[in-house]
Amino acid sequence: MNNTVAVLLATYNGEKYLKEQIDSILNQTYKDIKIYIGDDCSKDSTIDIIRTYKDLYPNKIIYYQNNTNMGFIKNFEKLLQSCSENYMAFSDQDDIWLPNKLEEQMKEIIKMEKKCNLPIMCHSDLIMIDEDKKILYKSFFKFKKYKINLKKDLGHILGPCGVMGNTMMINKALKEKILPFPKNINFHDHYIAIMCELFGKRITLSESFVLYRIHQNNTSNSKLNIKKKKNTTLPYLERNLDWLDNIKQDLKKNDLLIINKFQSYIQNPKNMYYYLELIRYNLIKRSIVYRCKLFFRFLYNVYWKINE
Repeated sequence: MNNTVAVLLATYNGEKYLKEQIDSILNQTYKDIKIYIGDDCSKDSTIDIIRTYKDLYPNKIIYYQNNTNMGFIKNFEKLLQSCSENYMAFSDQDDIWLPNKLEEQMKEIIKMEKKCNLPIMCHSDLIMIDEDKKILYKSFFKFKKYKINLKKDLGHILGPCGVMGNTMMINKALKEKILPFPKNINFHDHYIAIMCELFGKRITLSESFVLYRIHQNNTSNSKLNIKKKKNTTLPYLERNLDWLDNIKQDLKKNDLLIINKFQSYIQNPKNMYYYLELIRYNLIKRSIVYRCKLFFRFLYNVYWKINE
């Protein structure tokens, strides 16, 4: 069996940190890798950096540059479609991988494949750093108050989630299950995590293998976002999960129930009934403090805000 790992690196105006990330991939203890780089019409020196590495490692690196800007979701989809390896690891352009990341994840996935013939995803915690590599938080899971069950935990994956694409490795069975991406998904990693929870096996590692760089230009967790003030809005209302309607006929009864509850909340959030349902199906964080605060946010949105 071919155990080469395809590292899928999406780039866009990433000149500032790209070299450090590519070096951390090349310095992995797991050496059987091929790096696929998709550049999304960068306007800085990103493509020149990529070409330099291609010249240095002609058999290790494959790259392309899109003709038009596709956005990171479509770019990652294209990278997935471009590779033929049995294992794929997703990479952002501005992080740093610890040397044993791929080796440890491959061990876990191969171990799981010996137990079952299913789509598999392995992800891990992260260490959050700033632009200058100063540690901000030693655990992304603890910072975000994520408590993900090691066994199936569909409610948590649908709601809080906690699966970050820059830690994610998948096998070919999961790749075949998730392609092509549906239209209008919010994030590729959330979509992949949900599909794995529904049809495969998730491996969650509490150890951190990625230095996750927080800066002004992060797609999801920017430096401004992690320090933003608490708000009174209800969670998840921006989520687009309409794509789930197309696979409901393939779902198990309990999975379908949880999805329907979550979609009903998103469509009609200003109802205290759904606060109880979010708790019942673990569609919100398990933190007692968070759940208490959310209770008052529901009160504000359902009762007080109406009378303002």
